Order: sequence, then C-alpha cells, then structure tokens
Amino acid sequence: MKKTFDAVAWMGKRRIKIDEEDKGLSWEEKREKTRKLLKKDPLWLRLKGRLIEPTKFSSNGIQIGRAQSP
Repeated sequence: MKKTFDAVAWMGKRRIKIDEEDKGLSWEEKREKTRKLLKKDPLWLRLKGRLIEPTKFSSNGIQIGRAQSP
C-alpha cells in the first residue's frame, strides 16, 4: 500500500519551518505567539476544556492496574 501522506516527514518539515520563523525569539515570545495562535484556532477552542484522567504509573514505569506482558 502506497502512502498518500507521510505525517512524520510533514511534521519534520513543519518543525524546520517553525524554527526558521521563530529564530531570534525568546522563549517568552514563542510562548506568546503560540498562545495567540491557539486563541483563534477552532479545534483548540472546541477541545481546550476537555479533561482526561491521567494514567497512573508505578515508580518503575509500569502502568498500575494492567497486566504485564511476559
């Protein structure tokens, strides 16, 4: 089956483009830019109030309440 869209390659290219756009910005400036973009993003506006219960892990990284694989 031939892929029509390679998400990993797309994200890599997008990350490079964002890094170029943000070159020279401080962490705070990048944070503010992201906040402004999310403020008007319809998907974010729809999902931002959704709460998901965190997964519980033991100190050794095994998920609590799940059987371990052999």
